[in-house]
Amino acid sequence: MSRQFGLGLRLAITVLLVVVAAWGSLWAYVEYEARRARLMLADISRIQVGDTEASTLPLVRRYGGFEWMPEYSLGTREEWLDKEEYDYQQRRGRFDYKYAIIISSFHYTILDTGEFTRAARAMRALRATIPPRLRAVLGIRDWRADAVLSIRAGHVHAVNTVTIFAGRSRWYGQSWELAEMPSVDIRPRAYRIGSGALTMEDGGVTIDNYFTPKASDEEIAAAHEFNTGCLTSIKGCDGLCEVAPRTLEYLTRHPDAGLNIIPPKCP
Repeated sequence: MSRQFGLGLRLAITVLLVVVAAWGSLWAYVEYEARRARLMLADISRIQVGDTEASTLPLVRRYGGFEWMPEYSLGTREEWLDKEEYDYQQRRGRFDYKYAIIISSFHYTILDTGEFTRAARAMRALRATIPPRLRAVLGIRDWRADAVLSIRAGHVHAVNTVTIFAGRSRWYGQSWELAEMPSVDIRPRAYRIGSGALTMEDGGVTIDNYFTPKASDEEIAAAHEFNTGCLTSIKGCDGLCEVAPRTLEYLTRHPDAGLNIIPPKCP
């Protein structure tokens, strides 16, 4: 009996060590990718409209970015209900092409080839063994950070980022766009804050920032900053007040900066 007990104990300890090692590997992988995402977002935020394409290429390569030529067509003016919006989009002008950077723990990390990295495949397989409800408790949340540089005539025409992540009970997102004429008409202001809906299974909401090179340092900081701890939070972020407190604090003081957003009342 004692021998069987000893074997059972050793087996239990072995299984426990394997589980701990697997969780440790996943956690370390997620933290590594989250750190890369934070660094990428910080580096992207330093790029300005008018910078040369050549000056941005080291950053694009550093984070595994790739050239991208999305389909683009405004159609005819007659097809648009809002003629003023069509005229605005026409004045914005076209880009020649774009560079995209995408960082995410468990999705595509090299989209120019459409393949998973070897590490991503291994981590996805390991993650699949963990029940979905347990993943969040272990800090293994789904998230993705994208950055896009629009290039025209060898210079940066626009910069934008989008970060989405699973929160405590729904999805959240934060984005910002820098351009002489952002995709949304924000005139006469140099900075405006909007909101949008996410169509994930659990639903979700984004807080979106649009600004021009004329924005103040305070406005730029409010547009860029959000709680990147939400990416790997064990508890999970809950509400835009926790996701983007600095942005909402600015909006509280400057309500005319709001654009299709009803700001929540933060503590």
